[in-house]
Amino acid sequence: MPLLIEEMDEDGPPESAFKFHFLPDAKYNSCGSPSVQPLLEKWGFGPDMVMCTFRVEQQVGPDGFQDLIEAFFRDKEVLSVLHHMTQMRVFSPQKVTARFEKLSTKVVSMSFFNKLEECGAVAPSGHIRGRLEEEWEGVPIVNLIREAMIMDESELYDTFSEQDRRELLFRIMQHLIFGGASNQYEDHVEDYFKATKEVYKDLLTVRRSDTGDVEVVSSVASMRSLGEGGLLFPKDSLLNFCYVIHDPIMRHLKVW
Repeated sequence: MPLLIEEMDEDGPPESAFKFHFLPDAKYNSCGSPSVQPLLEKWGFGPDMVMCTFRVEQQVGPDGFQDLIEAFFRDKEVLSVLHHMTQMRVFSPQKVTARFEKLSTKVVSMSFFNKLEECGAVAPSGHIRGRLEEEWEGVPIVNLIREAMIMDESELYDTFSEQDRRELLFRIMQHLIFGGASNQYEDHVEDYFKATKEVYKDLLTVRRSDTGDVEVVSSVASMRSLGEGGLLFPKDSLLNFCYVIHDPIMRHLKVW
């Protein structure tokens, strides 16, 4: 696929103020781990669902986040890796315009999901309450967690506020609940909680503040589009996702 870039864009990508390096030996507690990877496969996440890490040479502050993300998706080494590992395609790097939603990382505790029991989607035992299956925008709604997370016409949708839905922890759990095309979903919430926690720990960097509280130092971009320069996904789906997470301390960029 990198050859296609050269054929369509002889001038190559524009000069960048950022230099990126792929870290192929990065290890994760979720993707590829013996305890979580079998669950991801069970839930229908095939080889297209990847987690990978890059290092950026430059220090980047909050004001440089937009420029960093655009440079990332224009970089020759980054594109070579992502074209190999995913179905994302960039045809014209100089035309890439990164459009993304910056997510919140204020929620750092799994107690956030106590709301699922409070609304009746999950029993005190952890059993996920089922319902008659219904298709909603091409997505099967087979239990009350799915209904609460995605069906905006349901009374259960208000279980999570709009701010809640901009939290990375919510998004991770949502993606794992809905899974991929051949999802063998769980009847009990425990494994979803386990995997959500490990993915969260893999993606974010936290530290203790002066007051002793846990604070997240990472910035999270939920990618929406690359503009005219390329395609994030081979086809549109409500279940598509792509996140780029910047750790300013380690100078790492993680993609999930």
